[in-house]
Amino acid sequence: MKTIIEKQILEWKEELRTHKERLEQANNVVESETKFISMIEGGIQAQEMLLKKIESEDQQIDKEDTKPQSKTAQSN
Repeated sequence: MKTIIEKQILEWKEELRTHKERLEQANNVVESETKFISMIEGGIQAQEMLLKKIESEDQQIDKEDTKPQSKTAQSN
């Protein structure tokens, strides 16, 4: 009976070691993917802000183009 119990303990210890290794690998994947997702989200946010800035500048230029020109500008 003692040898059966000792054998079972060894099997469980090996199984425990295997699952701890798998958990560590999974945690590494989660950490890596979380960083990658953050980088992508940061890139998206930066590009959206740049796009809004460009659109704002374009609107400003369009407003300036529709303003009536001064008399000195017309005479040139």
